Amino acid sequence: MKTKRFTSVALVAGFLIFSVPLRAHHGYAAFYTTKQVTLKGTVTEWKWANPHCLVHIDVKDSKGEVKDWIIEFAAPTLMTRVGWTKESLKPGDTVIAETHPAKNGATTGLSGSASSLLKFVVNGHELPSH
Repeated sequence: MKTKRFTSVALVAGFLIFSVPLRAHHGYAAFYTTKQVTLKGTVTEWKWANPHCLVHIDVKDSKGEVKDWIIEFAAPTLMTRVGWTKESLKPGDTVIAETHPAKNGATTGLSGSASSLLKFVVNGHELPSH
């Protein structure tokens, strides 16, 4: 009886230990979620893949230097529910994108949540945001 109880407690503890880091993966602590920046640039790559879709955009900074910005989106299954597809973006597209910038100053951003994306305009047409 004690062996079964010990085994059960050990299994529950093991699941809890591994579930906390998995949940932490979806945190937004690295981004200013109350702040938005608007980027204007050209798509260089669109990654339609799990666990998150990513778009690379060449954006000119205030000095005229081109910076590679990476914006993180939800997983493809969630993006499909909003109305996006793997064909929504392609290299060479001109975009205007709102994003939550990284707190560390890196040229990365977060698009919002899967249920409410920030504004994203491609070649003059706004993509669905919810």
